[in-house]
Amino acid sequence: MKKIVLCAVVLGLSVAVAGCAGIRKASDAGKYEQKATLGDEAAVKTLIDALRSDDKAVRDAAYNSITTVGSPAVPQLIAALDDPDPAIREYAAGALGNIGDERAIAPLLKVLDSGGGRRYAAAWALGEMKAVPAIDRLIKALGEKNEALQKESTRALIKLGETAVPALIVALESENTDTRKYAARALGVIQDNRAEEPLIKALKDPDNEVTAAAALSLGSCGKQKSVKPLMDALYSPDLVTKVNASIALGQLNAKDSVDELTKLMDTDADPYMREWCARALENITGNRYKYKDEKGAMVYPYNLYR
Repeated sequence: MKKIVLCAVVLGLSVAVAGCAGIRKASDAGKYEQKATLGDEAAVKTLIDALRSDDKAVRDAAYNSITTVGSPAVPQLIAALDDPDPAIREYAAGALGNIGDERAIAPLLKVLDSGGGRRYAAAWALGEMKAVPAIDRLIKALGEKNEALQKESTRALIKLGETAVPALIVALESENTDTRKYAARALGVIQDNRAEEPLIKALKDPDNEVTAAAALSLGSCGKQKSVKPLMDALYSPDLVTKVNASIALGQLNAKDSVDELTKLMDTDADPYMREWCARALENITGNRYKYKDEKGAMVYPYNLYR
């Protein structure tokens, strides 16, 4: 199932090329898979060539067979990372990530560093492999103006988990705003308490997206020490930051913040902020609270914590 999702969602490829002579229908892939698993290089090549088919069912079957073949397919998949067709390069990176053979790490790092297209596939693959040597390169990619690459690099660092935490903490001090923002987001998902102090410091970042990310992340990796800085962040001039601070306080079950949240639920100018204060209060106290919505009606929020 994982492999099928990869083809349909992660890779998201659309290949409009003449069909492959060796595999004309999806059911043909199985016999080549059997041969390739036994080390038949010609069968591996046939499966890789089938990735050029204009029939999506053939491409999906070939891709799944390649990942099932595993290690015997790795040398040709590594070679395919240099294919002139970007779709084939992406398929090759995805398959290598699924197979997880360490021989692919250095070639995938080369793709990540190349400046070429579809590097996000290499970032994704390195994350699937939990490739520790890729951490510094993935951190660097967070700062590139390439949203797909930034997002897949963030996901890869999250996959690497606690191993990536020290480098992500350093990244919070980067001169690059995007690097700081994505690092803060990743640390919140990893949920490592080592990030608490650096994220508290990031609440004072000059960029609103960074402060918003830091506030939300403290809800998952902060402790009591985070409560007062988050209460201060409730008064941020940035709406997303103060909403995220209210969410985090609710997640932390911060009883010390009840009075401030109640005050802001009643007085804040923005109905979105009032709503999230009511949610946080319910999470902390167990009681339901009405807030004034954008139409001026007193309503209960739907509590997303439960």
